[in-house]
Amino acid sequence: MASHWVLALEQSQNLEVTQGSIAATATALKNGADLRLFMDAHTYEETLYFQQTYAGEGDAFAGLMTHHHSYVHRESLTDEPYFSLFKYDVSGSFSLLKWMLDNRVFDDSQAYPYGVYRWYVYDRWRVVYEHDAEGNCLTGDLDALKESIREGRSLKVGVKQLFGIQDDDPSGPQHISFFNIMQPLIKNGHAGANCDFILSSAPCWPFSWEDGLTLGVVWPWTSGEMTCNLVKPGHLPFRRTTVRRAMQWLVAEDA
Repeated sequence: MASHWVLALEQSQNLEVTQGSIAATATALKNGADLRLFMDAHTYEETLYFQQTYAGEGDAFAGLMTHHHSYVHRESLTDEPYFSLFKYDVSGSFSLLKWMLDNRVFDDSQAYPYGVYRWYVYDRWRVVYEHDAEGNCLTGDLDALKESIREGRSLKVGVKQLFGIQDDDPSGPQHISFFNIMQPLIKNGHAGANCDFILSSAPCWPFSWEDGLTLGVVWPWTSGEMTCNLVKPGHLPFRRTTVRRAMQWLVAEDA
């Protein structure tokens, strides 16, 4: 069976582009494409599945792993699993914050010389509805989005100016961040969604977890409102707030 994943960009260990282009990858992510990254290290090979993507100005893009659960900490097995919160981009460095179940955190961000970086995209999404921060329709059809929910279609939401929601700060470079939907619903004339965990950092590019990191449980709505339960890892409890953002609602063409 043919794969729908396409090699959009390959980088060598010294980050030279050997196939594809950074610009084409960034364009695919601005369209909501799914993203994966294959790398080979000294003793293993791995492919990362990103639950969230970031697409910014020009060629800026990143993949985020929002709830990777790990069992090894600094080469030793742990008694319990813990959350690893990752960010990868084309710089050759990655951001990694480990959040242990006893509420300790470790920043293990670093540059690591992987032998190859292969960025794969799956460009299967179509914008069915887009609105501004006040919920005014920009393109598409809200009824079509509702019908996609009723039909059990695979959906994704893109939130513009997501980074900075912890302070409701929409400044910084223009960007959109796409993340997975677990539970779409229709209520009070609008569509909304219970989403996967999301990550937000400072409203800047490039960004790292040193600039600040917030984990969120969010409910975006086609009204432009997004109900957020946010926490800085290691600093429980969650804080509830509501922000307004422009959004795109996408449906998968093949599922």
